[in-house]
Amino acid sequence: MNEREHDYYPAGQQRDAHVKLGFKKDGTITAVEESVINDSGCPGERAFGWGGSLAFSPFNTTRCVNLKSNSQSVFTNSGWSTGSQTSPFDWDAMTIAEQIIAEKLGMVPTDVALKNVHGPLSQQDPGVPPGLQMCIEQGKKAMNWKWHPDGARKLPDGRLHGLSFRYAQSPRHAQQPYTATVTVRADSKVYVPLKGPWCGIYAAEANSLVVAEEMGAKVEDVILSYDEKFIFTPVGGGSDGTTASAWVMKEAAVRCKKLLLELAAKSSAFSGGGGGGFGMTAKPKGPSIKPEDLDTKDTMVYLKSDPSKAFPFGKFIADEGFGDHDLDITATFFGRPPATTWNQGGKVLDVMNASFCEVAVDPETGGVEVTKFVVVCDPGKVLRMTSFEGQLHQAMFFSQGGGLTEEFIYDKATGVKLSTNMFEYKKPTILDFGPIETYAVETQSGNACYGASGISHCMAAPLLPVCAVANAIGKWIKPPVTPDKILKALGKC
Repeated sequence: MNEREHDYYPAGQQRDAHVKLGFKKDGTITAVEESVINDSGCPGERAFGWGGSLAFSPFNTTRCVNLKSNSQSVFTNSGWSTGSQTSPFDWDAMTIAEQIIAEKLGMVPTDVALKNVHGPLSQQDPGVPPGLQMCIEQGKKAMNWKWHPDGARKLPDGRLHGLSFRYAQSPRHAQQPYTATVTVRADSKVYVPLKGPWCGIYAAEANSLVVAEEMGAKVEDVILSYDEKFIFTPVGGGSDGTTASAWVMKEAAVRCKKLLLELAAKSSAFSGGGGGGFGMTAKPKGPSIKPEDLDTKDTMVYLKSDPSKAFPFGKFIADEGFGDHDLDITATFFGRPPATTWNQGGKVLDVMNASFCEVAVDPETGGVEVTKFVVVCDPGKVLRMTSFEGQLHQAMFFSQGGGLTEEFIYDKATGVKLSTNMFEYKKPTILDFGPIETYAVETQSGNACYGASGISHCMAAPLLPVCAVANAIGKWIKPPVTPDKILKALGKC
C-alpha cells in the first residue's frame, strides 16, 4: 500500500560545506578553501555525485586565484539524487562570506562584492561586469537599501530589521540539441508541431513568439500543433527549454521565411504577370523580383519598394499548387546554441543578477517575516515575461522555504527520515511567502536566442533570508532559522 507518508519526492539530499576565508582589511578576498561532503543518494543513481559543482566555485567570479576545493560524496538510502541545484555555482558560500567580511570590517556587502568581482573579460580583468553594476543599482533603489550594522535597527512595532544581498551569474544553457520544424500552409497560418508536455516555464509559447518575430507573422497566426508523435519538446535542462530550444526554433523559422520569399519572388503577384499553377506559370511581364526585394509583416509578404503591394502568406502556396493539392512550405533545423563560455572553461562574466531580502524578526516570539524580496536579473533577453517572473518567484519561494522552515529530521537511533511528507517538511504556502519585486536588465549577452541566457531554480538562495536574520539579530543560525533557534540565540530559552 502506497501510503501518503511514502509518497514524497526525496530528491533534496544533504550537503555540508566548510569554508576557510582569508581577506585584507580593505575587504579584498585573498584565499579560499572549500570542503564539501555531498549525499549522492542511492548507489548507482548518480555516480558523479554532487562534487562536480566545485569546478564552478562562486569564488571563481572574484579576482582571488588562491582557491582550493575538496569534495567527498557518500551514497545513502535517501532516494534518487537529481544532481546539484548549484548550476553553475553554489552561491550561498560566497553570500555568507561577503556578509561576514562586511560585518568584521564595517563595510556594506554590496561594496564587498563589487570590490572583489572580476571584470567581464577574465579573472584578471579589474573592471566590473556592466550588467552586475546595473542589477545592483536597480536592486538597491527598489529595496530602498540602507545597510546598517547587525541588530542596529528596530522597526516601530519593536521587531528587528534585517537586510541581505547576493549576486550570481545567470544560468547559461546549451545542454541538449533540438529538432524544430516550422510550416506555412495555404490558410496563411504558421504551424509549429510539438509533443509536450513541459514544465511551468511554458517554453512552447516562448517558441511561438520567436517564430512570429522571425516569420513576420501575427502572434495569433502561429499555431502550436500538439501531437505525441512529434519530436520537438522544449523542456530539457530547465530554462534550457526556453533559451536553447528557441534558438533552434529561430533557425528553423529563418529557413522557412527564406523559402517563403523565394516562392513569393517567383509568383506573378509581384511581377504583374498572369497564370498560375505549379510548372504552368506564365512568364512574368513585369520586372524581375528577387527574394531580397521582399519582406514580411503581419503575416503578409510585401514589396519593399511599394509596401502597399502585399499578399497573405498562403497566396503563394495556392498559386503554386498542383491540382487540388497545396504544397506547404516547411523548414526543419537540428542543433543547439553555441556552447557557453563557462562550459568551455572560461571565466567570462556577462549575464548577472542580484537578489535582496528584507526581514522583520520578533525578539519575543522568534517569528520571522520576509517583508520583501527584490530580484534584478539579466537574462540576456526576456523571451516571455510571464516565464521570467514565474521562475524568479519560485526561486525566492525555494529561498524562503529552504532558509526558514524546510528541514529533514532523522531519528537519531535508526537514521530513518521522519519528515517524509509536505505536512512535516514545512514548505511555505502562498500565505507565508514574502512579496517579491522582479526587474529585468537585458544586455543580450547570453549564448542562446537573441542573446538570452536562461533563468531557473538555481537562482534560489536559501541563505539569503538566513543572512538577513543574522543582520537583524547579530547571531548566525544554522538553517532552517526557526523561532526556537532564534530565541535560543537571543538567550531567551
